[in-house]
Amino acid sequence: MKFAAIVASLLATSAAAFDKYQPWGKRDYACVNVYQGIPDNSTVAAGQTVHLRFNRAPTTHCSDPLIKYPGDNYTVFLYNNPVRNLDTIHFDQQIKIAGNIPESAGAVDVKIPKNLPKVKDGSVWYLRLGTSLSTAPQMPTLYNAAGPFTITS
Repeated sequence: MKFAAIVASLLATSAAAFDKYQPWGKRDYACVNVYQGIPDNSTVAAGQTVHLRFNRAPTTHCSDPLIKYPGDNYTVFLYNNPVRNLDTIHFDQQIKIAGNIPESAGAVDVKIPKNLPKVKDGSVWYLRLGTSLSTAPQMPTLYNAAGPFTITS
């Protein structure tokens, strides 16, 4: 019984070690405010529709959301087991689940795929909503990441 508790604790620690608010690449900022979506450490069913509501209001992770520059269309990706390696993010799987979402929409309903690829750890998924600012200097990308969460079939 104690062994199971230790293993669970180690798994929680390894999942918590990934800081989703750190840049995932060059000129990448956690400046998208998602105020409805998937709660961290929750469970989502494959095939479930998730309602995301978003804007570019200042957040605790980004005081200047570069609001004077329009955002390109948004995309939504699922990532399994992202891990930081130096200044880049590596992951076991990446799945695009939505795209061409206008910033003015402020909302999107996305469906968690039913046929997910086999992964080593199905309890470490992240959902990333992102855009780029192609008219801003150095064309930064802005995002919000939800997770970790588990996807059940």
